[in-house]
Amino acid sequence: MSLIRVSADNPAALFAASVLLFVLGVAGIVSLPIQMLPDLEYPEININTSWRNAAPQEIEASIVEPQETVLAQVPGVVEMSSNVRAGRGNVHLSFDVGTDLQQAMLDVLNALNRAEQAPPGADEPSIQVGGWDFPVATLLVHPKIATPGTDVTQFQRIIEAEVEPALLKIDGVQRVNLNSQRDDLVLISFDAYRAAALGVQVTDIANTVTRAVNATGGLASVGRRQYTVRFLGGFNLDELGDLIVARPNNQPVRLREVAEITTELYPRNGFMYRTGFPAYYISVQSKYGANTVAILDDVNDVIDRLNAGPLADEGLQIALSFDASVHIRRAIALVNSNLVIGVMLALGVLWWFLRGWRATLMIATTIPFSLLSSLLVLSLLGRSLNVVSLAGLAFAVGLVLDAAIIVQENIVRLRQQGMNSDAAAREGPSQVVGALFASTITSIAIFLPILFMQGIEGQLFADLALTLSVAVTMSLLAAITILPVASNYFRNDQLAVDRLSDFWDRLTRWVVNATNTPRQRIKWIATLLVVPAVATWALAPKLDFLPQADADGIEVFFSMPEGIPLSTIEDDLILELVDRLQPYVDGTAAPGIRGYNLYSWGSNATGIYIYPEDPRQAPALIETLRDEILTGLPGARPFVSRASLLNIGVSGGRNIDIDLQGPELTKLMGAAKIGLDRISEQLPDWSVRALPGVTLSKPELQLVPDDLRITQSGLDRGAVADAIRAFTGGLNAGRYFDGNQSMDVLVWSGAWNTPEELAGVPVYTPQSGIQVLGELARIERTVGPTELRRVHGQRTVTLQVLPPPDMAIEDAMAIIRSDIGPLIQDALPADAEIFYRGTADQLDNAVVDMSKNFVLAILILALIMSAIFRSVKDALIVLLVMPLAIVGGVIGLRTLNLFTYQSLELLTMIGFIILLGLVVNNAILLVHQTRGAERQGMDRADAVAQAIRIRARPIFMSTLTSICGMLPLMLVPGAGSGIYRGLATVIVGGMSVSAVFTLLLLPSILRIGESRQIARSSRASFTHPVVTS
Repeated sequence: MSLIRVSADNPAALFAASVLLFVLGVAGIVSLPIQMLPDLEYPEININTSWRNAAPQEIEASIVEPQETVLAQVPGVVEMSSNVRAGRGNVHLSFDVGTDLQQAMLDVLNALNRAEQAPPGADEPSIQVGGWDFPVATLLVHPKIATPGTDVTQFQRIIEAEVEPALLKIDGVQRVNLNSQRDDLVLISFDAYRAAALGVQVTDIANTVTRAVNATGGLASVGRRQYTVRFLGGFNLDELGDLIVARPNNQPVRLREVAEITTELYPRNGFMYRTGFPAYYISVQSKYGANTVAILDDVNDVIDRLNAGPLADEGLQIALSFDASVHIRRAIALVNSNLVIGVMLALGVLWWFLRGWRATLMIATTIPFSLLSSLLVLSLLGRSLNVVSLAGLAFAVGLVLDAAIIVQENIVRLRQQGMNSDAAAREGPSQVVGALFASTITSIAIFLPILFMQGIEGQLFADLALTLSVAVTMSLLAAITILPVASNYFRNDQLAVDRLSDFWDRLTRWVVNATNTPRQRIKWIATLLVVPAVATWALAPKLDFLPQADADGIEVFFSMPEGIPLSTIEDDLILELVDRLQPYVDGTAAPGIRGYNLYSWGSNATGIYIYPEDPRQAPALIETLRDEILTGLPGARPFVSRASLLNIGVSGGRNIDIDLQGPELTKLMGAAKIGLDRISEQLPDWSVRALPGVTLSKPELQLVPDDLRITQSGLDRGAVADAIRAFTGGLNAGRYFDGNQSMDVLVWSGAWNTPEELAGVPVYTPQSGIQVLGELARIERTVGPTELRRVHGQRTVTLQVLPPPDMAIEDAMAIIRSDIGPLIQDALPADAEIFYRGTADQLDNAVVDMSKNFVLAILILALIMSAIFRSVKDALIVLLVMPLAIVGGVIGLRTLNLFTYQSLELLTMIGFIILLGLVVNNAILLVHQTRGAERQGMDRADAVAQAIRIRARPIFMSTLTSICGMLPLMLVPGAGSGIYRGLATVIVGGMSVSAVFTLLLLPSILRIGESRQIARSSRASFTHPVVTS
């Protein structure tokens, strides 16, 4: 082959190219951003609309439903869901991976332009392109000396002035979210009784303030000058009280006579406690492709600078609450250590076979050559160094030695036969390059479909396939270029005899004798094809979606009745939890807690994130939380789970959403309650919560207008509605700009504390003078929803189910479909339906895609091998080793489950696909050697015997090096190990079983049709030494 000859003739150029690749590879390592996982594309668009103080029903009817009507026509939308809460509505659009989101955003804008006009007082919709990004860091600002009642928003000014700008300056930071931020507003607090007595209507106040704005009349040309004409109708806060809001009896009433004007902060919509004390919550999100570790290093520098400077002067302190780099460093350090251990084990196996460090190190040169090439390609393609790509490098350690082992074995064999070292270095790789090229092409062909998989699985695991593809390709290049030259220049003229030569002879004779008769061959073929198929069917683990990658933290979510005020949640739940957790924080109770974050953004968004003192004690702490700390909490039901390193969905993407859809919300909630109760009673280890809930428990006061009294008073429904807004949450009266910032102006009167007092609030009317509100509208007490959910334009109640961590999603779905689903369906009205979303439909879609890729991989293998062997028959013979590999992978998973839980999730499924490309390599070598000998005139039996004798040693050597390279990934626990443990187990088990039994299956198949006479090879003595250098 010309490449082999060119390399042998130009060793200096080969050395220079190798050094250059080494330098570029090292440079690639330095330039690669370090992350936990590959960058994930979220092809999503969110449309958010605010309508202050509006109830969910009004926002649904007036804003969300009209938006959904037009957005459903946007091309490429695969899912549309909406969430409506008091004061805001969100429509979430999901698109296929690869969608042009800029074009999609334009389509969304065009659609919204066709929607019905939003009601007065509602803001214009804001559009957010891209999905929700998990923050790389969360920070908490708190006083050095604080009490549980401290109001942290009093420090907002210095946080906005010092903390936010410092964090935004960090390279790679895209956004800093001040989650505890409360906006400023101008509050006009009017006295409803005095206003009514002076003949001032609520709308008089609001309209006067709203219309007090600066206005530009335009440009006017006067003589030789052109003037800008402006009406200075705006106001300063100091002048606002002088505005005349009404002239009853021709007597002006100024605003200050009926109202007090102040600058306030909006009421808080949530709060955070850090290990017992109130804190200001900040989250930091990175740019796409940014180096997470570098960002966190800079964040820590900023923290040190702030704590030593401006924050210290104010008695404040800022600390990291969540530091992604800690998990990343630990996970990557584990993979790196596994990689090093794998290299050492693989080299140990090589040395054990070769019994010479010179030959061992020559073969080992393919490891840095191949791995650095992979890192260089990752850098050139803009990828990152993450747990998945590093796991790919660790997997590649054993695989990249295969080609070098085969080439070195052949060179040594030729030298043993008397060929000089230079000729052997040229001829050795030439004889096996065809088989090596075939095995490399088949491996790459298997990896390529993974690179082009759609969905979350393709984004997560493409780096693995890319890394392996490059490493295996470059290992072939190194084996036929670098290794022959090194073997020639650093040869050992004294050839050592293989100490296992007698073993290979005995193995060859045993295999030949065991397959010597047609009956024996049929027996072996039937056994080694049927038994693996049956065992695979019987032992196959259940399906799961994503690997379980446990983080150090523990997550707790609370399900609470709707309509509970934040102050009540804080007083009755949060402060109680602070007291209960304190002994575990100060060390008087075990297991210890290093810290925790308590948060609440409403009754459906309350929880804790707990950091154990010792991460190994996390399971024990979970039991303590369930059995002791979180029991007997008033009105709160806790759901405890281990946090996941995979920031995907709920609890690492294990949520199953049972959607109940129909027009009657109360009946949907009733059916959901039946399902929730059944799961809670029969499956206590499961976590389940209803969104938005199973009852309408949000207290409502509904004011039913009396149109006759309203019109007789000279008002209309709109005027009464404005008065009700002003008496409750506040009536918006435009915006005020102070030269630096713009803020809302709110007209408000806190004139009542009970519904009866609200009915007695006076309202001035043009025709009837002073009337009380109860005379204009009848007040009815009822209940309503805190939240409304809609999926694909239909009202929806969702049961969000989290199975136990040791239960596969397939098993969970089987229980839901057989036991829970029918029970819920029976309780639903005829016009309602039940659907499954979340992990349920994602798993179904992923399994379909994976099955297609599995079939495609086999087809690609068959076509490639048919072309290489120029025989469809030989290609099919090679493919027949696959059942052995598959059952080996299944047995490996079953064995692993004796010690720790491991399901058949997506990455493990990918492991089976990768396994196919690896195990056929041994079969290719045997078939290639057999057919070559037959073409040289050797009969079938002797050709098979020779193939076994020559190739058994390199097959076992390459298989053992591959297995040893992956063993640490399978056996060593630690941060992130759950991501790749299943894949490693499948490959180790599959290669082990296949390597052993392929030596029986293939000879049996290859010898079909030969003469019944005892083959000469069975009587031959294979005593010639196979030697190493």
